[in-house]
Amino acid sequence: MTILTFSDVTAMQRAPRVLRKRSLNLALGLKSAALISLLLWVSMPAAGSDQHDARLNELSALSPESLDAFWREYRVVEPGEAVQASAYVIGGENQRLLHAPGDTIFARGSAQESVLENATLGIYRQTQTYTADDGTPLGQALTNIGEARHLRTAGDMLALEILRAHQEVRRNDLILALEQHPPPSALQPQLPPRNVSGRILDVPGGLRFIGRLQVVSVDLGTRDGLQAGHVLQVNQPGETLDDPRSQAVTQLPPTPSGKVMVIKPYQQVSYALVMQTSNVLEIGDRVVFPNQ
Repeated sequence: MTILTFSDVTAMQRAPRVLRKRSLNLALGLKSAALISLLLWVSMPAAGSDQHDARLNELSALSPESLDAFWREYRVVEPGEAVQASAYVIGGENQRLLHAPGDTIFARGSAQESVLENATLGIYRQTQTYTADDGTPLGQALTNIGEARHLRTAGDMLALEILRAHQEVRRNDLILALEQHPPPSALQPQLPPRNVSGRILDVPGGLRFIGRLQVVSVDLGTRDGLQAGHVLQVNQPGETLDDPRSQAVTQLPPTPSGKVMVIKPYQQVSYALVMQTSNVLEIGDRVVFPNQ
């Protein structure tokens, strides 16, 4: 069974007919392989998990294949890294606005001086800017669009051939060196530090309501002691009601509503995969150390 996100469908609907067909074929191939692999793994018992901890017993390991797909698609530029100084797509041949594998595109930016001939580079699109509750920047979210090969440098421009893409490449998309650290091997669920407490920041793709096997970002990272494989409990705020005697407005305790597993941590932000849900999760729900 093939599962496409709303953002995939929307992008294909807006694309020209020829590119739409190519986009559909690419999306079917890439997302089907990753999701089928993932569905097979989450149906299996978690090998090597702590059998004495009920908080982890029902969770399963993630396969290297599914991790690789998620790992490549989502990326955060840490605060202090200059996104605006990165090379960016200015256009391509035949004055087209959208580009697909096989097309030649041109990029401009300060990065062209250090790019080696035939180097493979990542194509990314800026999405959400993450901030803390007090407005402190946490990072700039990027979505991987595909990869391109450096053909030549002409003045202040890079000529690139698009090697692969699961969305059409557009003007102003970023050209960045691929992340050097590879995805981990199959992740085993483990408990995080006890003092962690944060919130769901975003759902890549622009959705607000969240279900099982969706990726979310949380405002916790390696600075908080998080590592890939750590499991967080999602708590939703309790309902508010009037106390029948004092008439004071009272909020009920938070409701445990799901679990997520960290798959890609950065310093202040992490991407996590929703492993369990008992309610529809939402942006702003709290993530904490799992209860017994």
